[in-house]
Amino acid sequence: MTIEEKVKNFYEKVQNEYSVLVKKGGLMENRDYYLFQTSYYHAPDLMIIGINPGGDSAEGNSWISTKNGDNMYVIGEHTWFQTIRNIFGYPHNQLLKSYFENCVGSNKVFINTGSVKKIPNSDVLGPKLIRELVSDIIQPKHIVALGKDVFASLSNRKPQFKTFGSVNLLYSYRDNIPICFVCNPSKINAKFFNTKEQLADWQRALEWFLLNQS
Repeated sequence: MTIEEKVKNFYEKVQNEYSVLVKKGGLMENRDYYLFQTSYYHAPDLMIIGINPGGDSAEGNSWISTKNGDNMYVIGEHTWFQTIRNIFGYPHNQLLKSYFENCVGSNKVFINTGSVKKIPNSDVLGPKLIRELVSDIIQPKHIVALGKDVFASLSNRKPQFKTFGSVNLLYSYRDNIPICFVCNPSKINAKFFNTKEQLADWQRALEWFLLNQS
C-alpha cells in the first residue's frame, strides 16, 4: 500500500471518529479539521506535532494537507508561526533550515476549535490517532512535540534531560523514533522565547537533537 493510500484510509477513519465527537459534543458543529499543516511523505527527517489547529473557524471544511503542499510553518503569518521560525532560527540557521523546510507537520488533535479543551474525549481519541499516524504511516526520523501533553502522548520510554544554557531539553523515544519537547509557541509561553540568548539556546538544543539522536 502506498503512503497516499495509507493516508487516505487514515483520513476516512478520522472523519468517521470525529463525526461521532461532533454529534456528542455540540461545540464542534461545522468545525474545520485536517491532518497536515504541510505536505506529507514517508520517513521525513523531522515531524513537528502541535496540540490542535489554532483559530475557531466554523466553515465545516476538511482536508488532508495544505493547498499546493505549502509548509505553513514557513509561510504562516500568525505570530505562532513567526515564533516557531524564530525557535528554529529560520531562515538563517543553516544546520536546521532543511529540516524545517522539509518537515511534515501535524497535530495531536486534528479539529479546529481554538482550544483543545472544547473537544470531548480528546485525551482518548487524540493520542490514539496521532500514534497511529506517527508509528504506522509517516514513521519520521525525529519528532518535535510542541507541548508537554503532546510529548507525553507520544513518548513510550523514560524521558531524559540535556541542558543547553537556559534550555533543559526533555527528550525520549516513540518506539525507536527520537522525540523532544519544545514549549508550544503560543503567547502564554512567550517568556521562554523572549531573548536572542534563549532562542540561540533552543537552536543549539535542536541542532544536537536532530544531528546526534537517531
